[in-house]
Amino acid sequence: MDNKKCVFLVEGECEEKLLGALREKPALILPGKVIKYNVIQKELKTSQLMTFSPGSRVVLVFDTDVEETAQLKKNIELLKKQCARVEVLTVAQVLNFEDEIERSTDVVCAQEITKSKSLSDFKRAVSKMKAVEFRRTLTRHKLDLSKLWMKQPPSAFHFVTQDAERIKAAQKF
Repeated sequence: MDNKKCVFLVEGECEEKLLGALREKPALILPGKVIKYNVIQKELKTSQLMTFSPGSRVVLVFDTDVEETAQLKKNIELLKKQCARVEVLTVAQVLNFEDEIERSTDVVCAQEITKSKSLSDFKRAVSKMKAVEFRRTLTRHKLDLSKLWMKQPPSAFHFVTQDAERIKAAQKF
């Protein structure tokens, strides 16, 4: 693991919980601060940009199920222009959080993780879980870290790279 500070900007509460679970010991991703901020829909503010330390790594985690990329492009350009010595990484969830859970665990439908009847119940259950509890649940469902965030995003996202391997820790699940 390297010593660069990481700041993860994640789309929603479920992603926030997932990163929290992956940071539980033994850590499966690089350590860092997780901030819920939808870079697909909201423009980064200058005041936020000033909080990123030179030499740090800003990791954007977002869904690719909606092919609206203009704001994401603007945010990446803004980060690269305003934060010259900050490394910008992108982690695309193809197509969304639920798809990533289904691809990287032994469940057919993400709702099986929480035994939820609906998608909204699933998301609510995940967002209520503590990180350690979610980590245990993922372990029980045989999370394969090598399958998480590995699919290439749809063509509308051609301007981003799938940088997931760069944030994963050397340890295996």
